[in-house]
Amino acid sequence: MTAIARSLQARAKARQTRVARRRRDPRYELVLGRFKAARLLITNDDIPEHRDAISVADTLWAGEIEPRLIELLPAAILKKPSLFVDVKSLPQDVSDVVRAIRRNEKPPPLRGIPGEDLLRWVSRIGHRGKEPSRLKSFRLTREDQRLLSELSEALDLTETETLRQALRTLARQGER
Repeated sequence: MTAIARSLQARAKARQTRVARRRRDPRYELVLGRFKAARLLITNDDIPEHRDAISVADTLWAGEIEPRLIELLPAAILKKPSLFVDVKSLPQDVSDVVRAIRRNEKPPPLRGIPGEDLLRWVSRIGHRGKEPSRLKSFRLTREDQRLLSELSEALDLTETETLRQALRTLARQGER
């Protein structure tokens, strides 16, 4: 065996030892257990489910061992914020990704995970197939507000759902 091969083998063994040690760390077990309890991850590791909220920092730390955690993190922050204790104070790179997803933009890569891989989980977490809605503000006249209120009462819908149906109706008429 050459010196280069022995060196590579020694480095691989040292890395394997580090990863094995980190997998036994309580933070890793808590994070993975929380994601398992939320039915976001399936794993063959014998880690008990954990129901208490976890920190984003611990999730990022555990994501160095299990990259699926980082891949799921932005979608989980958006769709299941109760998983975490600190969603108000996110690291800048995570905050940038969450902001991009909220704006329906392609997110930048997050710690080695491509933006496309981060984005695909948004519709799979929570209500399947449902993208997060975006807040839009409109300035309506008093007459427009009255009409919207009357229509929503007559249709027994919320004002938001009344506007959605009106938009769809107009779009269908425009297709003819």
